[in-house]
Amino acid sequence: MAVIAYGCAKKNSAPGEHAFHASTAPADTIGRGPWRWIATVTPSSRTVCTNPDVYTITFLPDSTARLLIDCNRGSGRYHIDGHSIHIGPVASTRMMCPPGSMDTTFASQLQRANAWHVETDTLQLDTVGESQMLLVR
Repeated sequence: MAVIAYGCAKKNSAPGEHAFHASTAPADTIGRGPWRWIATVTPSSRTVCTNPDVYTITFLPDSTARLLIDCNRGSGRYHIDGHSIHIGPVASTRMMCPPGSMDTTFASQLQRANAWHVETDTLQLDTVGESQMLLVR
């Protein structure tokens, strides 16, 4: 008699990799959305989003972030641990958006987010490089 066993193994994350476990967004704060991007602020500048309705992120209970990136749609995994956050990698459709689009700026900044904070109806995502993305409901 032969016994065949199948199983799963946990992959240990290498330094710099993120292992995603179920981490739902708190429904009373970041989980309510969608969040519309209005600006990114750095110590020396402020970038204002000219059309927040086409740059949005929604944090779903299954740890999926759903994105509207100008003329494209995308999604990626997110992980929250306290007020730390990691978003990505983000996959999106690849339509060519009109001139002046901020699609690559929005998507790349989201993937650099490392902390979050909600005050009233504003979500602040702190990113690597001392910038803050400001998003509103």
